[in-house]
Amino acid sequence: MESRLWLRALYARMWVRVMSVFNEPLWIAVNIGFPFFSSVGLGLLYSSTGLRSFVGFAILGGIMISFWGNVLWSMASQFYWDKQVGLFEIYLTSPAPMTAILIGMSLGGVVNTAPSAVLVAVAGWLFFAPPLSPSWLAVGLTFALTLASLYAMGMMLSSLYLAYGREAESINEALHEPVSLISGVYFPSIGNFSPFPFSVQVFASLIPLTIGMDALRRALFFSQGLSSIYLHLIVLSMR
Repeated sequence: MESRLWLRALYARMWVRVMSVFNEPLWIAVNIGFPFFSSVGLGLLYSSTGLRSFVGFAILGGIMISFWGNVLWSMASQFYWDKQVGLFEIYLTSPAPMTAILIGMSLGGVVNTAPSAVLVAVAGWLFFAPPLSPSWLAVGLTFALTLASLYAMGMMLSSLYLAYGREAESINEALHEPVSLISGVYFPSIGNFSPFPFSVQVFASLIPLTIGMDALRRALFFSQGLSSIYLHLIVLSMR
């Protein structure tokens, strides 16, 4: 009985999250347009400067920035917005488990963001045809663990934003671009290709997205399998 209630609560919260976006054309355009144009712009920049090997990094970054934005604006801030309209109190007084509500929000966010990620991947491949040398098992496992780590981070931030109230939007604005910069969404931020000093790389490694991006690059562009990125996977699974 408890497991059935848990699954029903998860499905209900996921369904609301999915329908809230796919029934609103403007949100669909925003979710797809922002990462798409960012990725294409960076791809053109790298191509024009002779850094063709970095074009694939730009496309991968466009895919992952979609999920990072969703974690901040549709996951971390959600409880604050729910409280504003009286839904959070309903969550607390209902028999629905809070863990099911949080995971339902996360899965709904993944489904909502998937179209923009797919569009960036397909358009990037058609426009730029970046060289790939993938180890697909490593890519799939790394991608799944990276998303799990990001949305777990979003669950943690949702409690923090609930406590800070109106400051949630300001925190989002302060976090979005700096984290994108040092996490390697636009260019490699750790390892041999990083322009950052070692101290900044150490700090960047505390962010799950940084570890996930580095592991995805290694698996997607350099054929590194599970045996080469197992430390990345262990770190991601611990977060």
